Amino acid sequence: MKNAVFQKFFIIYFVLLCIIPVGTMYFFSSDLSENRELSGFPVLVTEDGFNMDFFDECATYVAEHFAFRSQLVALDSEIKYKLFHSPSDSQVILGKEDWMFFEGSLKDYAGVTMSSEEIDALADKLGDVCAYYEGLGKETIFMLVPNKNTIYPEYMPESFGEPATVTNRTMLQNALEKRKVPCLDVAGILLAGKETDELYLHQDTHWNNTGARLVLNALYEKLCVDFAYSLEDYTVEISHESDLSQILFPTRENLEAQRIYPQLHEFSYQKRVRSMDDLNIASTTEEGVGKSIYLYRDSFGRAMIPYMAEVFDEAYFNRSTPYDLSYAAETDCDYVVIEIVERNIPDLCEITIPQK
Repeated sequence: MKNAVFQKFFIIYFVLLCIIPVGTMYFFSSDLSENRELSGFPVLVTEDGFNMDFFDECATYVAEHFAFRSQLVALDSEIKYKLFHSPSDSQVILGKEDWMFFEGSLKDYAGVTMSSEEIDALADKLGDVCAYYEGLGKETIFMLVPNKNTIYPEYMPESFGEPATVTNRTMLQNALEKRKVPCLDVAGILLAGKETDELYLHQDTHWNNTGARLVLNALYEKLCVDFAYSLEDYTVEISHESDLSQILFPTRENLEAQRIYPQLHEFSYQKRVRSMDDLNIASTTEEGVGKSIYLYRDSFGRAMIPYMAEVFDEAYFNRSTPYDLSYAAETDCDYVVIEIVERNIPDLCEITIPQK
């Protein structure tokens, strides 16, 4: 008798558990933050007649809008992370000692994805880019920024093994050096620097401010710019919004420690900046080194913007995709720096050189 009552109670509880999120979805909206637009309620009849995908679209709509979705997704993420050390999203790799890595870097971690012919063709193209800007009186240099797990493979899960020694980055770096195309050895700089300092964020894809300043110091030395940042004079603030933990826990505040350096020189942006991810950003300072610079950059360039802005008389930052070389050609900049993260090196193949 007790078993029968328990079974009925369990069935009722289970049915209610299934019905409540759907039955109350019009009273409780889901506020889960996502980098995409959620679907709207499907239309039964369109201009072409009955919508044959109506029921599939209904299923998608319910899956995206059921009540308490954000809370349930957050709870699922927390349970998987804390109890099973497992990510709720395949974009994130959970490493050792609470380090996180981006799944998109695994191909490079495993080895080469471009053929030697493709690498040679790309190196030739980048050599032509340098020649193009040289004809305009501008000095060019490339920065191939290593993935986080290239610099800190010791925090990767042991199941992924050791990182490959031959990758797109190493092959392209060698091909550029062979052609005498200026290229900063960013990986070598960071690997040497990590012996005395921490250079990447733990739960984010990117380097910290010390890593960015370390690389900029090497860049300036390569360009013969007489300036170097201090790597010591900083405070620590729990202020950085970590992108990888944000993927796993979109409903909570995901802040981690960032090193904050004091501003050395006053500078101003030439137009209103909404965020450091704006397509075009330009800055000026009256306390610069007497030179101007143009940086084609991805998200790794975000940390470099305020530092370069206080050093160069004029600094330009562009994150067009693919990089539009005509932007720098239209300025009077002295230097053109083309930065790209290791996992996106194949995107350089899409660069086109403007016709003179």
